[in-house]
Amino acid sequence: MMKSVNNGSRQASLKVIAEQVGVSMMTVSRTLRGETTVAEETAAKIRKVAETLKYRPNKLVEGLRTGRTCMVAAVMPAYLGFYEDALRGIESSLDLKGCSLVLNLISRDFGRDAMREEIRRLHRCLELRVDGIILRPVNDDANAVYFNEVVDRGVPLVVIDRKLPDFACDFVGTDDVAGGEVAAQKLIHKGCRSLLVLHAGEKVSTSRERRDGFLATARAAGVNVEELDCGGFNPSPEFFNLYFRQPAAQGVDGIFGVNDDIARAALRALRIAGRSCPEQVKVLGFGHLPQSDPDAPRLATFDQHVGLIGNEAVKLLMERLENPGKPYKSVYIPVQFIEGETA
Repeated sequence: MMKSVNNGSRQASLKVIAEQVGVSMMTVSRTLRGETTVAEETAAKIRKVAETLKYRPNKLVEGLRTGRTCMVAAVMPAYLGFYEDALRGIESSLDLKGCSLVLNLISRDFGRDAMREEIRRLHRCLELRVDGIILRPVNDDANAVYFNEVVDRGVPLVVIDRKLPDFACDFVGTDDVAGGEVAAQKLIHKGCRSLLVLHAGEKVSTSRERRDGFLATARAAGVNVEELDCGGFNPSPEFFNLYFRQPAAQGVDGIFGVNDDIARAALRALRIAGRSCPEQVKVLGFGHLPQSDPDAPRLATFDQHVGLIGNEAVKLLMERLENPGKPYKSVYIPVQFIEGETA
């Protein structure tokens, strides 16, 4: 006979539920795990008492039994910007899997200090016994030694956006080479014959590959094309103001910035230099980031569907957890051209 339920007077646990229903703790455990070996009448009583007592399973205890904590870490830049939608995609996909997100933010984006911060965060994730890690790396050149402890512990690692050519792992990102190719095709189709690609240097794979795809397509089409290393994704206004005063820049009629911030900085400098867009110079960006200046022309750009990158990263991570020995996989999300007022 089921005992009366004293709601809220005792901490809900398997033992308390078992006492209330008059069954063993094992029977309660099997029922709440969804097993069907318990008689339905008894199972119904157990579920009713568990609901009344507001029972919540102890994930730490459950993790000791299953070897899973149902926690996944995401290691991201502190300035989320572009990665905000990726994070939403990760969190919503994990929620559907019954998992929780442990967020780690890296304050720096390049250099030794950024690498030290990143590896410290990765070690903290391992201390929390997360089931897996989704990483946007600060260093494209990191090799297997850099991730030794992650590998040794067998923790699945999925990298997003920036590739790690010297470390084998699952990857989700944009087809950046194809994106650069399409950008060149768009400008050429609109009549541009003297092109310029503005990139962030050699440090980041996304910048290199968009630049390379753009240059190869423009050269194959027989149009004049130049490149300009901006030294990063956020060049100073003075950098472009000086460049567009030079005689070599006067003939440029089509510009591709490998991200929206670079493209918008170029737009501002063109306006200061007295060159109209899109009449004299057409400008494309990449990323489809929100526009902060309501008076600026709406940038023609490419949507990377960043939320899908987050969704796919979780999918690869779950597949890796189920099958640790499967071949590593790279997933490339196609870009979508977004019409604007600058091209």
